[in-house]
Amino acid sequence: MCTDPSEAAGAQETLISHFRHETWGDAARLYVDPRLPDDAHLPLLDHLEHAEREVFYRLELKAERPDVFAYLDTDLLAAAACTNRGVVAFYDGALHVVTTRADARTSVVHEYTHHVLMSHGMLGPAWAQEGIAMVVAQETWWLDPARIEQVRDAPMSLQLMEQAVPYTLRTDDALMFYVQAAGMVRCFVRGDDARLRRLMHAMGTDEEAARDGSSDELAQLLEPSTWESCIDYLMRDMAPLR
Repeated sequence: MCTDPSEAAGAQETLISHFRHETWGDAARLYVDPRLPDDAHLPLLDHLEHAEREVFYRLELKAERPDVFAYLDTDLLAAAACTNRGVVAFYDGALHVVTTRADARTSVVHEYTHHVLMSHGMLGPAWAQEGIAMVVAQETWWLDPARIEQVRDAPMSLQLMEQAVPYTLRTDDALMFYVQAAGMVRCFVRGDDARLRRLMHAMGTDEEAARDGSSDELAQLLEPSTWESCIDYLMRDMAPLR
């Protein structure tokens, strides 16, 4: 992992100069790892267009397309930013993804969700950013009884969940952050896309959150007894949630 963000900026400038350039919109650029086949960007374009549609369907938001970096492997992706070695995609104003993985489509939807939220000024808290992205991408890997029990019995602090940049955490800590973030969003949303959008708008401005009651609900959600009962509910209904 790099220690100075300026290292990542320099690495990305190097990538731009060496990667193949493709277009996928009026201004957005697609930078492709030269080790990938000439047509490797075609499935990625399909993933990106799917992500646009899915985010609009779930969140009713659109944004200008971002630049995208497509990588052959995680080694080069990690060199492009201050990330841990377990990261396979991230968003930093551009979308970065390892395209050779079987879960590339899910990763693209997740990161594209970050792009749209941030483009609309919805920056935090971190748990809502990540949890919403996981719900929109329909991720299920976190629905593991042992992991859910761990975040029920020993949840990360609210301060960490609000402020962390998860892809810079140690791999084990990042894993549990995502599990807890997904659980928190599931607890608030309860399978209702209208509530998902309420949570999203609560990230935008305090006034909007107060107006629709989201602030009070979020405060109650984070009470220990409410949190434990919600996690117990998720564990009882693990099969349907999968």
